[in-house]
Amino acid sequence: MSNKASLPDGKGDGRVLKHYLVGCAACPDYSYENVNRALRVAIEKTGGLPPVGKQVLLKPNLLSPREPDEAVTSHPAIVRETASLLKEKFPASSLLVADNPGYIFTDRKESLFRATGMWEIKKEGLAEVSLLSRDGYKSLRLPKPLALERVCVSSIWLLADSVINIAKLKTHVETEITASIKNVFGTADRDTRMAAHSAKGKAHLYRSIIDLFLVRPPEFNILDAVWCMEGNGPSRGMPRFAGWILASRNALALDAVAAFMIGYEKPFSVPFLAEAAKSGLGPGGMEEIEVRGAKLEELRIPSFKKATSVIGNIPDRLRGFCHRLLFLYPELIPKKCIGCGVCEKVCPVQAITIKRIPEIDRSKCVKCLCCHEMCPEGAMAVKENLLLGMLRKIS
Repeated sequence: MSNKASLPDGKGDGRVLKHYLVGCAACPDYSYENVNRALRVAIEKTGGLPPVGKQVLLKPNLLSPREPDEAVTSHPAIVRETASLLKEKFPASSLLVADNPGYIFTDRKESLFRATGMWEIKKEGLAEVSLLSRDGYKSLRLPKPLALERVCVSSIWLLADSVINIAKLKTHVETEITASIKNVFGTADRDTRMAAHSAKGKAHLYRSIIDLFLVRPPEFNILDAVWCMEGNGPSRGMPRFAGWILASRNALALDAVAAFMIGYEKPFSVPFLAEAAKSGLGPGGMEEIEVRGAKLEELRIPSFKKATSVIGNIPDRLRGFCHRLLFLYPELIPKKCIGCGVCEKVCPVQAITIKRIPEIDRSKCVKCLCCHEMCPEGAMAVKENLLLGMLRKIS
């Protein structure tokens, strides 16, 4: 889970700090040549790929059947060239590219893989391509749960000898950032994911994601940040060029650097990442991370538009109280709605019913924003409540 090295802390008292490596390389576009070169540099800066077993799973972010240039999913060029490098270094290994999309898209396997470019990887013979649900799920009772006492996780994920996590750098209206750690959320079945979203309070979602991550941490993590997503992601934000590929054996170290890239001067002030650090997923501060391949400041994306949230600026002791007063909520844009019923299907608390158009029962809505994330037409907007809007104007 981590590529730690013990290094002096520079204070002369013999203490050592955990040390996490994050490799990065500039990548101007998604041409195979440039992606291959950048991947090699980023991976080399982390000390190289760890040894892999016979069955290797490549887990991209395939949230929905969207074209690569929309920056919703891991770009196929990144997945393809990762598979190519693995074939080169470990020719005896069998490669499988697999993910589960948002649960309304699980019956659209062909359109998912066609739109995201994954079928081409299969046609070239570089790897098999499938859904993580292909071989079913295994129900697990967690010994020390943070949020979910029982989870159902993909059997493919659990049984793979090695996992290469290929995430996409995006904003997220609930977790603020989605990258390597959040990418593991797709390994769970529909009921587990709905349970993670169904309780009031964002901390429950953070902890649920961490519970799932700790079931089976990936051996290696690659982050597609050539084009990322800004605004209200993870599906309805705007593509933004960044021009980097990052890699690390530790997902939290990689995500902390990614958070810095998108404008968080103190990445561990992001509640999700702070919770992950507290849970032992990796470093507890930026001083424990060494970035190789570029200076940290070089990675910063100027004037990046974060997801709508100001909770990260609230003192820790007040966040629980503020979550009840400051919140985002979904609101229908009628002229965009086609009446497909997706929002009703994905709502974990049955707060949406379809009449002529969707109607939201505000007494039931837990503001998880799953309807916003999954709406294929972008008809569910994210709105701030009055107090949150006022605070944003003065913050």
